[in-house]
Amino acid sequence: MAYIFSSAALLVSIVSFFVIFFYARKRTAVDRIPPETRQEVTNIINEIDRITDRDSELIEDRVRKLKSLLEDIDRRIAVHENQLDSYKIAEDKRKKLNEEKTDAAVEAYRTLGKNMLAYKSFTPPHLTVSITENRAAADGAESANADTSIKKAAELYAAGVPVYEIAKRLHKTVDEIEIALFLSSKH
Repeated sequence: MAYIFSSAALLVSIVSFFVIFFYARKRTAVDRIPPETRQEVTNIINEIDRITDRDSELIEDRVRKLKSLLEDIDRRIAVHENQLDSYKIAEDKRKKLNEEKTDAAVEAYRTLGKNMLAYKSFTPPHLTVSITENRAAADGAESANADTSIKKAAELYAAGVPVYEIAKRLHKTVDEIEIALFLSSKH
């Protein structure tokens, strides 16, 4: 008896399944959907497709623009780096020139200071010109005197005497001593 009851329940289940299946299929069949609803669903699907296509095109366009901007930025960065390198090189050269100028200026100021001391402490001798001195100069005595002054200036300079002191000792100006030293260095 249990078998009969189980078999009957199985048969009722199978029949119920097919009844519900066909009922649901009939109620949800495509021809049961009203044409307005079908058209509206089709329109919605088409609109979603169109919007999706437009959005994907916009995204692709923005990606292209972004790539273009990034390439432009990369070029500008490269140019900027080249300019920075050029500026650094120029700045190094400028500093080097300024150092050289400073060294030359310091040396010039030292020389000027020494010369100023010589000018301040030097009092030129009272010059008297006589006819005999002019005649002696005309005879060449002056050139012999100049040669001895150049030799004395060179000897004193070689001994380490400053230029202004040499000028004071020889009763000459600093410029005359510098010229004498220049001429002695040429011999």
